[in-house]
Amino acid sequence: MSTESQPTAAGAPPTSEAKGTWRFVDFSAIGIFMFFVPITISGTSTIPLDHLVSAIRRMPEVPALRRAVAILRHLSGANRPVGAGPLVRALDLPLSTVYDLLAVLEELALVAKTDGGYLLGAGVSELGSAYVRSDPVRRRAQPVVRDLAETTGATAQLAVLRGWESVYLVKEQAVSPAAIITATGVRMPAYLTATGRAIMSRMERREVLTLLSAEEGFVNRTGVGPATHRELAKLLRRTRADGFAVERGEISPHIWTVAAPVLDHHDRPIAAIGLSDLMDEGESPHPEREAAAATAVRRAATAVTARLRG
Repeated sequence: MSTESQPTAAGAPPTSEAKGTWRFVDFSAIGIFMFFVPITISGTSTIPLDHLVSAIRRMPEVPALRRAVAILRHLSGANRPVGAGPLVRALDLPLSTVYDLLAVLEELALVAKTDGGYLLGAGVSELGSAYVRSDPVRRRAQPVVRDLAETTGATAQLAVLRGWESVYLVKEQAVSPAAIITATGVRMPAYLTATGRAIMSRMERREVLTLLSAEEGFVNRTGVGPATHRELAKLLRRTRADGFAVERGEISPHIWTVAAPVLDHHDRPIAAIGLSDLMDEGESPHPEREAAAATAVRRAATAVTARLRG
């Protein structure tokens, strides 16, 4: 029996070698077209691959998210409430879309509605300061706060802002500290605390107004402290000029606190270190004692800032 190959009959299916040859030719033709043959689309003449890349780049990944972020960024640059109309004109968005996005952002506390329009909400501040509540910050600050308490014999704290409140992350106290209620996790109105005012003194005025937008009025615990935005603004200007904030009985009678801000790489305030002790016979602390405390907290805040900047 002969083992020679028989010729392929007419009309028989092509062999695998023939299929591979045609596949190579097809793909080669596609490659030549995509990489070497310029075509004109919308007045632009270039190879098909360039047209494809440009089209992908123009595709919005999540249109609603992009538009919501655009609204937040626009509000962040405003010095006063912004209405829906100006947002429509500034961002070139449909009015219905702007109202829909504002409703969702307000529900999430990312914007706050006022009589004059919309401001950034307290939720934006919470997001902005969330990373400073992480373990790395706490770990870097704890030794400095502990050393401050040990060297001064007073109570030292690390606090951040969360909305319009000061939240205490670290508390270190001497052997016989004053009875101070700033335990870890405790929240207090930021405008009454030295730590809160130290942080706010390094913020823009519109940022401070945003923080307080969710608060209906100024809380007064002991009859001491700012009661209006104007009084707070004056106090923050003084604090920024001095480089430290002083709290004299606003939270607890007969307790005073001095605090200085901790800054990030861009000199933005992200936390504050405070030092608290009893006031002498219920009166304001002696100027020399207050000055010494201010020097100590500013040195500690500078040390934590350096640690965070690496």
